[in-house]
Amino acid sequence: MQTDKISVLLVDDHSVVRMGLRAYFNTQPDIEVVGEAGTGEEAVQQVMDLAPDVVLMDLLLPQMDGVEATRQIKKVSPSTQVIVLTSYHEDEHIFPAIRAGALSYVLKDIDPDDLAETVRRARAGEAVLNPRVAARMVQEIHGARSQGINPFQELTDRELDVLRQVAAGKNNREIAEALVISEKTVKTHITNILSKLHLADRTQAAVFAWQEGIVRRSQNGSA
Repeated sequence: MQTDKISVLLVDDHSVVRMGLRAYFNTQPDIEVVGEAGTGEEAVQQVMDLAPDVVLMDLLLPQMDGVEATRQIKKVSPSTQVIVLTSYHEDEHIFPAIRAGALSYVLKDIDPDDLAETVRRARAGEAVLNPRVAARMVQEIHGARSQGINPFQELTDRELDVLRQVAAGKNNREIAEALVISEKTVKTHITNILSKLHLADRTQAAVFAWQEGIVRRSQNGSA
C-alpha cells in the first residue's frame, strides 16, 4: 500500500452519496477512501480507529449532527482535517461548523475535480471556502452584520429565558425544572441559541451573555 496516499473518511447519512464519492475518489491515484460513516457517532469512532488525513463531513446527520461530530473529531484526532460538504450555506450552518474546527466549507454542487483538489489542499492545511461562504465570513469579520444591532434581537423570549439560565450555570435538567419544560425542549432552544449567536458551545453562550449584560439586565442589577 502506498503510504503517501491521502486517507479520506466519508460521512453522509445517504449511502448513495457515499457510493458516488467513493467511486469518484477511486479514480484519483493519490486519494484513498479508508472508511464511511452514516452518523456522527460512527464518524467519531471511525476517526478514532483510522485517524484519516481528511474527513468529508455532511452537516445534517441523525442523532449527533455534523457540527458536534466535527468538534469531537478534532478532539480525538487534531491532525485530521474536516471538510464540510453540504447543501447549506446559511449562517446557522457556516459559523458553528467553522468554530467547531472545520477547515473547509464547500457545497455539494462543487465540481468533482475541485473537490479532489480541496482534499489535497486540506492535507496541506490549506482552507477552501465556497465563494458565498467566504463572503459571509468576510462580512462577519468586518462587523457588517452586528454593527448597530442588538445581538439578542433574533432570540425569542423563551430562548432568552434559557440563555439566562445557562449563564447562571444551570444544567439542562435544572433549566427544564425552572422553566417547566422538557429537557428535550431545553436542548432544542440551546441549539437555536448557539446557531443564532454563532457560538460553539454553552460555555461561550454563558460568557457572551455576561459580557453583553443580558444576565444583569434580566436580574435588575442583582448579582
